[in-house]
Amino acid sequence: MIFTLKIYFDTIRHLKLSQLFWQLRYKIRAKQFLKNKYFNNLYDEFESLSFVNTEILYKKNLLIEPLIFKFLNLEKKFVEKINWNFSEYGKLWNYNLEYFDYLHQQDISIEERIKLINDFYNYSLLNKRTLEPYPVSLRSINIIKFSIRDGILDKRILNFVYQELSFLDKNYEFQILGNHLLENAFALSLGGAFFKREDWLNKGIRILYKELKEQILEDGAHFELSPMYHQIILFRVLELIDWYQNYGDKDANFLSFFRDIASKMRSWAGNIQFANGDIPLFNDSAKGIAYDIVTLNDYANILGIESKNLPLGQSGYRSFLNSNYEIKIDLAQIGASYQPGHAHADALSFILYSQELPLIVEQGTSTYQIGKRRNLERSTEAHNTIVLNGRDQSEVWGGFRVGKRAKTTIHYEGQNGYTGSHNGYKNLGIIHTRSFIFEEAKIQITDTLSQNGNAKAYVHLHPDRRLSKINDKRFIIDDMVTIDFDGAETIVSDNYEYADSYNQYRPAIRFVISFERELSTTIFFKHSR
Repeated sequence: MIFTLKIYFDTIRHLKLSQLFWQLRYKIRAKQFLKNKYFNNLYDEFESLSFVNTEILYKKNLLIEPLIFKFLNLEKKFVEKINWNFSEYGKLWNYNLEYFDYLHQQDISIEERIKLINDFYNYSLLNKRTLEPYPVSLRSINIIKFSIRDGILDKRILNFVYQELSFLDKNYEFQILGNHLLENAFALSLGGAFFKREDWLNKGIRILYKELKEQILEDGAHFELSPMYHQIILFRVLELIDWYQNYGDKDANFLSFFRDIASKMRSWAGNIQFANGDIPLFNDSAKGIAYDIVTLNDYANILGIESKNLPLGQSGYRSFLNSNYEIKIDLAQIGASYQPGHAHADALSFILYSQELPLIVEQGTSTYQIGKRRNLERSTEAHNTIVLNGRDQSEVWGGFRVGKRAKTTIHYEGQNGYTGSHNGYKNLGIIHTRSFIFEEAKIQITDTLSQNGNAKAYVHLHPDRRLSKINDKRFIIDDMVTIDFDGAETIVSDNYEYADSYNQYRPAIRFVISFERELSTTIFFKHSR
């Protein structure tokens, strides 16, 4: 009980007081549903908005054919009719079903898309389906964009969108904040302009202006420090610029602010990606969810938004590239402090590519379902860093919560190396320090503990890599890369399941290296280019 109370205390003390207030308010508020309610003055005239008409933004292969959907790499064929409350694949899959991203598939007839929307709203009315702010936000944006692009101003459908936005206007996710609040504000801004509700538009803009100033860091990163969510929010920023720049009653200062934010975010996206276009899957990140960086850059170019070319800084991520390898290093804090739902216990971890192919990776993010796999993927042992006494650096729990958390300090950064430490094991009286030294064909990684401890270092190889043993402390990967562990007491090659996408797993090998005080890991690249 004491442990439980302490974890709750360490979790809650990082929250804003306003979050606690709104949590309580939302808990006592009755659930809300769609009603057969019509707004008589709704259909006089809609604002004439426009978006760039380009193939790069069309999502495909979500609706395979009528009644067959595929989200998060899981396919479901419904029989006769869609169960909009389908939960067998988890809450996130069901959310994707109701986001209506598939409205932008051009291989589906307009009539079929209208039928899907009406079926959803009919089902929601009949079954008193609970309204939730986040899916309402994404669904509203998608239906409005579909209506604008294809010129389908269906009065019944837009009546329900208006009703959902009316609900959203009174249910901003102030208890969660972060990317959820941004999505709410993006939806109300677009909906406010489209339905000529200046109160919605002005409130949405005020929230976006305030939140983006806080959520976008000095180096352009989104403060939840997930490269995937960074791309999602960058797309939303570009999307707003797209329609707002041609909006008749636009605020020039706000548009200028938004273009500046997009430029900063584009810079960070470019800095964090690998040379082959991959993103490092730090924190909650997976392939196949967000638009890739090439697509986002194309969109930005169409809108005339250039990159600011800011160096990596406040986010805490660092990068090094030469002709033999490319490494991304996590020297970041748990982010954001009051919204760490997508954070992992991964201080001082790294991801390494060689010849533009993944060599050393992390276990990845495959699910948001609370349980054993979710706990594992957020744990310290799922990352390329050090575990002491079998404990996580930061107390990740409950799927999206963090209690006690490690604080990371950068002690040195130069042209050819970095040194950082974290205090996640201060309750054991130990500080973990890690240094990286880069040479043309070698990386030296040194882990030092402030006193002896029961330490294990984890190094995860990508599933495509082949491992051979030379001796007890030296191994060779793909006949090209040699890795030495000096200071190791024991080295075990262990099996693990790698996931670079949701619900997809591949068998791979990782090293588990036991040591007490200091471990020196040297990676040699045989073939310099």
